[in-house]
Amino acid sequence: MRVRLGILLAAVFSIVPLSASGQSYPSRTITMLVPFPAGSGPDVYARLIGTKMAANLGQSVVIENRPGAGGAIGGRALARSEPDGYTIMFGSTSSVLIAPAIAKDTPYDPVQAFTPVIQVARGPFILSVRSGLPIHNLQEFIAYAKANPSKLNYGSSGIGSLHHLSTELLKHVAKINLTHIPYPGGAQSWTALQTDVVDLIFDSMPGPISSLQADKARAIAVTGSKRLGSLAAAPMMAAVPTFAEQGLPDVDVVFWFGIVAPAGTPADVVSRLNAAVTASMQDPSV
Repeated sequence: MRVRLGILLAAVFSIVPLSASGQSYPSRTITMLVPFPAGSGPDVYARLIGTKMAANLGQSVVIENRPGAGGAIGGRALARSEPDGYTIMFGSTSSVLIAPAIAKDTPYDPVQAFTPVIQVARGPFILSVRSGLPIHNLQEFIAYAKANPSKLNYGSSGIGSLHHLSTELLKHVAKINLTHIPYPGGAQSWTALQTDVVDLIFDSMPGPISSLQADKARAIAVTGSKRLGSLAAAPMMAAVPTFAEQGLPDVDVVFWFGIVAPAGTPADVVSRLNAAVTASMQDPSV
């Protein structure tokens, strides 16, 4: 079983050519919904991109956090917005794909409710354990979990989030029992790890960085076909082996972030947004 939760919709985030009729847009402030709390990974990316977008568009881009329900609250707000390009969402695997797929009461179908603008980022997941545990690699982790069934707690950004489902995949493949403690967002789960409330988190960058820098966490495995390169903020990641290297190739999870607009947003407006985000991501500071 090879699961790639993070790339199911990536193909639709293609570059759209800018049309001349989109030049009159925008004429007022744009609101970018973020379906996760302030300080979370998506929020960090959205604010960075939003600042550069504002400069490229000549209008303010306001970040509005709408956390909860694994991203479904923000998704519902976007689905109900006018398709005029003035309300967009910094979507993720969780908010765009997973929430409507697993919750019967999610009031939107992402294919029918959203228009894709552009994919912003994609990357691997990192398994990190709190530094007080006698665990330094995946084999030690599995052995410890089997010797202490259900005693290890893991944090996530909510029930049905990619963090939650990815860790459940790890449990299934490794044949171990872990106890789930959901939080409203990734930032809260990392605070819980730093205060020894949870023992491990399966998350994407930049989530682990502050905990790794403070020696509150130890990264022991990364998804994907190759290791992460040396990161300025977390140089220790270059030495962290992949799941495949450590005998669990089926734990293969990829996240993505992308910007979506309400269905029916004019193509020239989508093109203008696409061009502004593309230019933002080409900025060396980004």
